[in-house]
Amino acid sequence: MIKKLFYLMFVIGVITACQTDNTPETIDVSKDWKFSPDTSNVGIDQKWFTENFDDSGWKTLDAGARWEDLGYPDLDGYAWYRKTVNIPEKWKGKKVWIKFGGVNDAYDLFVNGSQVSSYGASQYSFAGKPSFTEISKELNYGKPNQITVRVNDWGLSGGLWRLPVIITTDKKETELFKPLSDVPFDPKKEGYELYWEDEFNGNSLDTTKWKNRALGDRRGGFGTPDAIVVSDGMLKIRAYMENDTLKIGAISTEGIKGFKYGYFECRAKLPKTKGPWSAFWIQSPKISQGEDPGEYGVEIDIFEYFKSQGGDFVSHNLHWAYGPNQKSSGTFLSKVPGVGEGFHTFAVEWTPEKYAFFVDGLKYYEYKKAISHTEEAVILSYEPCSKEDLDTTELPDEFVIDYVKVYQKK
Repeated sequence: MIKKLFYLMFVIGVITACQTDNTPETIDVSKDWKFSPDTSNVGIDQKWFTENFDDSGWKTLDAGARWEDLGYPDLDGYAWYRKTVNIPEKWKGKKVWIKFGGVNDAYDLFVNGSQVSSYGASQYSFAGKPSFTEISKELNYGKPNQITVRVNDWGLSGGLWRLPVIITTDKKETELFKPLSDVPFDPKKEGYELYWEDEFNGNSLDTTKWKNRALGDRRGGFGTPDAIVVSDGMLKIRAYMENDTLKIGAISTEGIKGFKYGYFECRAKLPKTKGPWSAFWIQSPKISQGEDPGEYGVEIDIFEYFKSQGGDFVSHNLHWAYGPNQKSSGTFLSKVPGVGEGFHTFAVEWTPEKYAFFVDGLKYYEYKKAISHTEEAVILSYEPCSKEDLDTTELPDEFVIDYVKVYQKK
């Protein structure tokens, strides 16, 4: 009887221990970051991200506030945050994430000297969006770990300005950017009829529907019609090096066909390279002529794909009032596991009341401000963010489009 009792107590203890080990845990890392501006952009070359770098002369700042409010009112551009964090030995074997409630505007994350992720690129800000990175493989368990963040602020506010800033084993903290509904959208069932399409049959671009755009120098690349290929029922927008010049391409319906309202969809296979980014978007030819989005139009980024964001994310955005007072909705992120593999559909429903963004028929976001009430052109592009973002080791690459369809209501 005593043996049975001891055995029962042992089993209960094991079960309890297992349950305890599986309980998600979180470390608040918002306090006491070492901080330094990098106005000359020397941090990468001087390896400010390494474990043995001497940051003893740096200031100490907390996350959760703009660096402008913490003693750096005129700082724009790059600055670095460094922090040493002890990770419990019992976390070994679990998935561990670091999460930022908002980084203004973009950032690169390093763990123990290795770069593990980048968020934001060329005016695409993560100031208002949470982001997270799995860092399980980079951590030293039961030991100190060096966490380093290189922030790029391109004006106004900067820094790790929104909480939480945490390291966690709680998967719920990463369940963001999911669809609003699991019911696929069917434009025909919603009263739409096919109004315009191109399935890219033939051996050349249909010039009754499209023209080349953004020719010449473009953000460190060179736009050329040679980057546009139609074959095998597909449009292929290529990115490739030629005589040390990155060749890229874009096409538009501007001057040929304009659209006002509707359901705009493309089926596409996304590129692999981390430098250039692919996009399907709509733009008014009058967008730089005034600030009223209804009259002068809105840039509607149906989707953009930055491989550097981790491979499972696409982004959506709205911009209007091109010029010194340009405004934006801020980046909307959609997490679509496997979106970088095979073909997927990307769409927007644009009505007099709203914009709704879709991936593979599922709605991820609605936005009911800054509605354009003017005709706009459809654009497909594949271009670099900037010279420093190029990843030529993965070139040539291509953005492959199966079709573009526009549905409208009578």
